[in-house]
Amino acid sequence: MQLRKWSVVLLALLLAAMALVPMVNAVSPDTGVVTRHLSPEEGAKITGANPDKDIGVGGLLTTRTALPSGVTSALASTAPSWSAYTDLWVPFFTASKDYTGYSRSRTSAGLAYDIDKIGIRGRVWRDGSLYYDQTQTNYNSADAQLSYEYAGLYTGGTWDARSDHTFELSGYTSWYPVTTDTLT
Repeated sequence: MQLRKWSVVLLALLLAAMALVPMVNAVSPDTGVVTRHLSPEEGAKITGANPDKDIGVGGLLTTRTALPSGVTSALASTAPSWSAYTDLWVPFFTASKDYTGYSRSRTSAGLAYDIDKIGIRGRVWRDGSLYYDQTQTNYNSADAQLSYEYAGLYTGGTWDARSDHTFELSGYTSWYPVTTDTLT
């Protein structure tokens, strides 16, 4: 009977420890990454939407300054800023669902900064069914962007968008963020 009591206690401790492990691992080890949901006004500057009428404008923006891959401090002062964005929204005059996703590389002054490889894979689902899956990969470029508009008869349901981004530049640590957005 005593063995059974200790077995239950041990099992409870093991389950509690397993519950804590994901919380500890949920912290991103990626230094210098800033992720935020944009306001409709900020998102409209990217998508061209009308923040006063269009629904769901905003999206998820993740940014990071490129990190030199080594101890080259000279590269740190000229490092580009990389940004990854996904937005799923509904234009006011239609029932369509619009997706915009991009990967961008910029200088500290906001000018385009070409890198070895920049890319995006964009996917859009409605109620778990895949409606859009495209990839754009550019070499020696500062931008990769995808857009999609679903204008079918039935536009209801839950829509999910996911963008997988690629940033690669010699002398810097490559970065592969994922941005998402959902619209119901």
